[in-house]
Amino acid sequence: MNIITSSDSNFYHCLKGLASSVRKHYGKQVIVYDVGLTEAQREEIDAKAFSIDIDVDFRGYAKFLKHETIETSAIKTTHKPFCVKHYFDNFDEPMLYVDADCYFTEKVEESGFDLGVTLRRKNRIDLTNPWIGILNAGVIFFNTRSDEFLDTWTKACLNDNTTDQKELSEILSETIDWKEYNKIYDWHGLKVKVFNAVQYNDVRLKGGKILHFKGRRHEKEIYEQLIEAHEHGENAYELFNQLTDRKTKPWYRSLLNIFGK
Repeated sequence: MNIITSSDSNFYHCLKGLASSVRKHYGKQVIVYDVGLTEAQREEIDAKAFSIDIDVDFRGYAKFLKHETIETSAIKTTHKPFCVKHYFDNFDEPMLYVDADCYFTEKVEESGFDLGVTLRRKNRIDLTNPWIGILNAGVIFFNTRSDEFLDTWTKACLNDNTTDQKELSEILSETIDWKEYNKIYDWHGLKVKVFNAVQYNDVRLKGGKILHFKGRRHEKEIYEQLIEAHEHGENAYELFNQLTDRKTKPWYRSLLNIFGK
């Protein structure tokens, strides 16, 4: 299995962490699609880098309604299906696509399905909101190539006001009801396994197999402190709360523990 990602210079500090974790647990280089690294960064990073033509504006933000009346936005990242297509045009091995701000705490290799996605935590799922309410597209397993799925995802990502995650959720929702984790569903003959994000896309940094330093967690100064805390066995999520002045009073932490937040 290969690990692939994409990165520009703004995420280089995260890319270094990801590359280090891939080298540690897989004994190989991460494959990175260069969407804005400097020449010096390409030469320094422990990675196999590719540059490809991407026929879509993937750097901007898409706007959508949250809670029916509140307009918000999400970064498009609609380049992902183009990277996946290029990978399977050049490699035969299964692969795991992760965002550059992910970090492996152990070797992850799963089999018995074709496509694997990570469903949000039960208390965060909102099936009426494919933008941010169903999947977190920061971790996607590809054990085989599916031209039907890739063509559908790529075409959908050509829409100017969308995100890779929103389109992925809507495409798979055609046949998947998202009721259960660790279940294999069928999408037009494609075996799709739904993984629990707590273990495979851990944004709370609480012992998952793949940590995801999403949002402010990937800001350089914060990220470096969180990585150091993790490597020393400390509570990285509590440190994140402290660094960002989030609620960290003892009574609040007790509530989080009671309700499993």
